[in-house]
Order: sequence, then structure tokens, then C-alpha cells
Amino acid sequence: MSLEYFEGPAGCGKTYQLIEALKVLLKDRPLIEAQAVLGLTYMHGSRRRMHNRLAGVTALRGRFIACTVDSLARQVVFRWRTLAREVEPGLDLGASADFGGICRVAALLLGRECVSGWLRVRYPMIVVDELQDCRGDRLCIIQGIESCCHVIAAADEFQDLQPDGANTAVQWLHGGAGKQNVLTGNRRTKTAILLNAASQLRSTQDCGDILGNTLLPGRNANAAAGGIARTLYWKKSKDVAILTPTGPDKNRFVRDVVTRLVSAPITPKGIPSAVGPFRIVWESNVEEEKAAVIDTLGSLVNGTTLQVLRTIASGDTGALADLLQWAERKLRVRGQAQFSAGEITIAIDRILQSRRAYAPSGHPGIIRAMTINQAKNREFEGVIILWPFAVAGDLESLRRRLYNGLTRAQKWAVVMVQENTKGPSRLSLPPFSKAVKFASEAAAPLPA
Repeated sequence: MSLEYFEGPAGCGKTYQLIEALKVLLKDRPLIEAQAVLGLTYMHGSRRRMHNRLAGVTALRGRFIACTVDSLARQVVFRWRTLAREVEPGLDLGASADFGGICRVAALLLGRECVSGWLRVRYPMIVVDELQDCRGDRLCIIQGIESCCHVIAAADEFQDLQPDGANTAVQWLHGGAGKQNVLTGNRRTKTAILLNAASQLRSTQDCGDILGNTLLPGRNANAAAGGIARTLYWKKSKDVAILTPTGPDKNRFVRDVVTRLVSAPITPKGIPSAVGPFRIVWESNVEEEKAAVIDTLGSLVNGTTLQVLRTIASGDTGALADLLQWAERKLRVRGQAQFSAGEITIAIDRILQSRRAYAPSGHPGIIRAMTINQAKNREFEGVIILWPFAVAGDLESLRRRLYNGLTRAQKWAVVMVQENTKGPSRLSLPPFSKAVKFASEAAAPLPA
């Protein structure tokens, strides 16, 4: 129907402008009965931020849904599952269904008038953030939506953390007839180091000397934990996140550093007394949460029963408790006590989405830890980037990850790099390139 989009670097206000454009549109075209605004993102972390932004739009009065593109695809496929099986006879709608297959079928369904017509009537306005991360069938879903609804989107090609050439979503935006809005600047922070480092990373291969003393070496896990403890002591921030290119399950250094920080007090050099242990909570991936719930339930080949759920969820206060409440409600309303694998899977998806949407953003004294990918489209007062040896990808990918980590910070950031024990310092190499040398030896020549 129509398309408007915003482009610009991290912190330039793309999400803010999305919502402002929506407010203007709602004045001209107010929602009618049974209509709502749909907010779409690629990651669950930014979906939560989208939910909060839409909740602040007075004209909506709560008439909105914020979900990921994958969640929308599942909703479309399950709503039109008879038609979906005509499109893809071998489609798996059980607990093991993969989102790749679901998205492929959803993209095809959106080409059918009955499906696109329903979407047009139900969600006449759709707001899409992180569009640069949508590729393949997920991009096809957005393109199908744009053909029947008014779409307001935001994208930044440099924040695509899986670059493989030109970004197809941004190419689609540029090749269409949509209204383009180019944004500049960074309204997230006024800290010169953060602003200059982000600008340098976007335009060159590294940060040069800009990071200065905020770029620190960690020869081992104990040394890195000490440096982080010193930073936390001096900064005294209440909203801090530890970001890393790879999670603790895949990297021993990351796991050992965090284990040291939470296990016992640390007395870093230059600090008068011991600090810590610190309360650090890893933010889990939504698919990991879902897998854990399903694993607890056991085999869902034949579905499950209310009695089984009562036994398994007894004493639980998390997603399983919510699942039991859902099942109890089904019993009261419909007299249903037996549930198929598909019903359970859909219920778990909705429960996890709801828990993430309404859970508090943080607790005093708790430091959140997550991958840089999970931190996309979010912001924190202070950021500690823990950068181990094993970071997959070429230099372009490394630049983009470091950029995305640094631009999550509002006031300060520290980059702790697992250091070489011999040879040139990693701090002297891209994407860092700080001019350093080992104190015990002359500077080694940089590799050609």
C-alpha cells in the first residue's frame, strides 16, 4: 500500500522517528473497531523495546501487538494451517518445526488474497525495526506485508552483523517507491570517546587511538576479571551490561571471567578494599528457553494432558507455571484436558513472548550479560565489552560487532580484550589498533 523508512547510524533516533511517524499517521487514519497496529522486529530484545514504545502512544490505547517476524510467521501459518498444508504438504507444525520452514510458507501465504486481506483489515499500519536483519523468506514476509499495509520501517546496513555483500533489505528499500528519511548524529550519548570511536569504525577498519584507556588487555581470566571489577568499582553505575561476541557456552575465557566475578570478592590493583562478588545474570536466548521448557515436558509426540502439566509444573514460578494456568483456563472454558503438540508449542511461544514483554527491565545490583547480537537496539548506562580470542568472522564482521557493542552505551564503555602472551598485542590490531607494546619487550612489527 505505502512505505516510509528511516536510515541512519546507531543512536540517531530511528526507533523514535518510527513512533513519531506512526502518531502522525494515526491522526489522519485513526484505527476502527477490531484494528490494531503491528510492531515487528528481528530480535526479542528490541521487540520488548518496541512494545514499550507502542505502549506510550496514547492514540493506540493498547491496541497493538509487538512481536518478531518469526512469531508473525508462525501466527499466519497456524491461522491458515489448512491452506499452509496445501502450499507445503510436508509442513511440520509440531514442537520440532523450524522457523525457516515456517517463514517460507508464511511468505507464500501472504501472496494469497484471503491472507493478505485479513492482514490488511486487522493491521492496517505496521512498524518494522531492524529491517537490515531480515533476509531471505523473512524479507519476503515484509515485502508481502508492504503490498497490503502501510509500512513504516527503519534500517542501518552497518548494523547487519552477518554481512555477506550488499544488504538485500536495504537494497529493496532503495529500489522501491517508499519515502526515504536519512538521519544523522547520535542522541544516545554525548561522550566524545564513544561518538568518535563509532564514527571511526563506520568509516575505517579500526578505532585507532580513540578508545585510549577504555581499551584494556586481559592476559587471563583472573586479570580480565580484576580489570572489570576495578571498572565497576569506579563507575558505580546502576545500569551496566556485559556484552560479548560469543556466549559462555561457546567460549571458556568468557565463562571463566564471569565465573570469577560472581564467585568471590576481588581486590584489584589500586582499589583500597575487596569488591564483589557481583550478581551477573546471563540473558538467555528465547529459543534456548523454549527448548528447556519442551525438554522438561518430555516427548510431545502424542501431546500432553492437564494432569501431566499439574505434576511437572508443581512449585514452578516460571514459564511452566504460566503454561499450567493456560491449560487450567482451557479446562474451565472448553472442558479441554488433552493438548496436542501444536497447541502446546503455540502456547509456549506466546507465554515466553509475554514474559519478555512485561518482565522488569532490570533489578538493582544485577549486571546483565548477553551477546552483542542480543543487545541490538537496546541501550545501557555503561557497557563492558568482553572480547575473547575466538570471535568468528572477517574484519568487516568484527568491526560491526564492536560498533554495535560500543553504541549500546549511554555514558561509558570499556573494552576488555583477551591478550596475546607473545607477539604483537591484539590491541594494536584491527578492529582496535591502539598503539601499544609490551612493557617487557620492544614493539613487535605488525603483520603485513
